[in-house]
Amino acid sequence: MEQKTYIDQFYDLILQYGPRILSALTILIVGLWLIRRISESFERLLQKRNVDPSLQPFLTTMTDVALKVALLLVVAAQAGIETTSFIAVFSAVAFAVGLALQGSLSNFASGVLILLFRPYRVGDLISVENHLGFVTEIQIFNTILTTEHGKKIVIPNSKMTDDAIENAPKETEVQVEVSVLVDSATPVPVLREAAEAAAARCPWALPGRRAEVVLSGVNRDDMKVDVAIWTVGENYIHTLDYIYEALLEEFTARKIQLAPERRREILA
Repeated sequence: MEQKTYIDQFYDLILQYGPRILSALTILIVGLWLIRRISESFERLLQKRNVDPSLQPFLTTMTDVALKVALLLVVAAQAGIETTSFIAVFSAVAFAVGLALQGSLSNFASGVLILLFRPYRVGDLISVENHLGFVTEIQIFNTILTTEHGKKIVIPNSKMTDDAIENAPKETEVQVEVSVLVDSATPVPVLREAAEAAAARCPWALPGRRAEVVLSGVNRDDMKVDVAIWTVGENYIHTLDYIYEALLEEFTARKIQLAPERRREILA
């Protein structure tokens, strides 16, 4: 009689919870199948949109995990398990982790934005926070620059999105500009001739693009002359280093005097 009671209780449990459990298992199986399909479609979409390869696995994994967490909550609710406490605990843990990793999360979010919108790419010459260098690596948390002297500069990605960036893409035509203080009696045509001769000597100057000479300041003793030479971003630093020497040699050949009180000074 006692055994029959246990059997009856077991049948009652099956009748009470069986449909819920069966329904929850069905939702779980179908949901996992759908999530796999969605993840595969999302990955193909990222590849089609040419999203950075280093970002594709992360976005795909994050989407997959988020969908699976949502599926587990739905399955638990369908099985009759109270999910309110789980959601509360999860929210508290996520909030605590967010506070502890606030700076890292900011760099992480900025890294995702950089990889998505690509304000600069590997190989570009950029200037940010008084640092000038070529982008050698874009990581999730940091951007790595390499200077002309081989020094490595690690800049948090939050700085890259918060501050202004001066970008000279490696294949883009850019002007190398230098400012020179010369004697105010120097004829402007002679200055233009010297600048064009210096540009013609520069191996990185773009052919067919004339040097530009602009007077940006004049007083009794000297005048400030801005000289601009066209090159590509990849050769910006080489051109900048070369043009100083070339200008000095051309000035010497044409007897162009620098400002009397600062004859040895050339200002960038």
